[in-house]
Amino acid sequence: MSIKALKIISLTILCGCYFSAQAQQDPQFSMNFANKLLINPGYAGMNDGICAYLLTRQQWVGFEGNPETYVFGAHGTFMIPGINLKSGGGLTIMGDGLGQMHFSGIKGVYSAHIPLNFIGGKPGHLGVGVSAGMLQFSVGNNWRSLDEFYLDPLIPDEGYSIGTFDLDAGLYYKTKDIYVGLAASHLTAQSYSASGSNFVDTYGPDQAVAWNSSFSMERHYSLMAGYDFEIPNYNLFVLKPSVYIKTNLKSAQFDLNLIGEWNHFIWAGATYRYTDAAVVMGGLNLGSNIIPKGNIRFGYSYDITTSAVVQGSNGSHEFFAQYCLTLKKQPPVQKHKTVRFL
Repeated sequence: MSIKALKIISLTILCGCYFSAQAQQDPQFSMNFANKLLINPGYAGMNDGICAYLLTRQQWVGFEGNPETYVFGAHGTFMIPGINLKSGGGLTIMGDGLGQMHFSGIKGVYSAHIPLNFIGGKPGHLGVGVSAGMLQFSVGNNWRSLDEFYLDPLIPDEGYSIGTFDLDAGLYYKTKDIYVGLAASHLTAQSYSASGSNFVDTYGPDQAVAWNSSFSMERHYSLMAGYDFEIPNYNLFVLKPSVYIKTNLKSAQFDLNLIGEWNHFIWAGATYRYTDAAVVMGGLNLGSNIIPKGNIRFGYSYDITTSAVVQGSNGSHEFFAQYCLTLKKQPPVQKHKTVRFL
């Protein structure tokens, strides 16, 4: 990018901080355990019910044009007739903004659940999932600069928006107390480009400059794993350590998380994100004794920035709410023989 483009306040400072710290294009989350459907399509339907959730994130509050992300997801469990294959299906809708750049996407999700017992002989299922849909990349035109941005051939004066096909895939294995997930996003590695010229009528023919802008989405890969550990002789309290790693094979983000939950009701915990932030979080679970035929879960997290971004950031806020409807399990078919019909 040219020297003039580097002077654009609303975009350059944020992009410089963001990509030097993360060097990744997917939005960042602190409560990844609450956003598994977007991260890993193999997770769809693993709750054995019908669930819908909303997650919002305000990152680096204090910066103008700071990253803002919104996610809605819904998924459920069903059986495929004829082959008796347990499956999960759902939908994700995402919006993510950073300065003048905006991403929005909608995807359908499917996961086949295969019975597989290989961790300590415990009953488990392997979800093999894909998500496919549209991802739209937009650049705005509300530039604020110290110099005439419309003279720079790399700055899209008019703004533009382009949508392309996007594809993700994932494997997610779950038992009663263990989960492990591997996922890859943006497998199509799509590119976005546009060109045009500035407003000649406004700035005059002598100042008309053609611009050309391009952006390439990289493939991202993630690993998540967690374990629910019941404290001996005090089974109302459960410790839930987990790890989340995300990389584009050029840089990596590493999160260590520990949550404590009491009586399936109240929970609190902390996360450390390497070279970026320390996170505190907590929330409530309202079970079937309060919510008929289902449960509601709330959570809030606050990022305490530890990188150089702290000089202009007041931290990051994240909130999620989830409702799950419990499906009645069909009783097993019991068969017996009688001496009358041998």
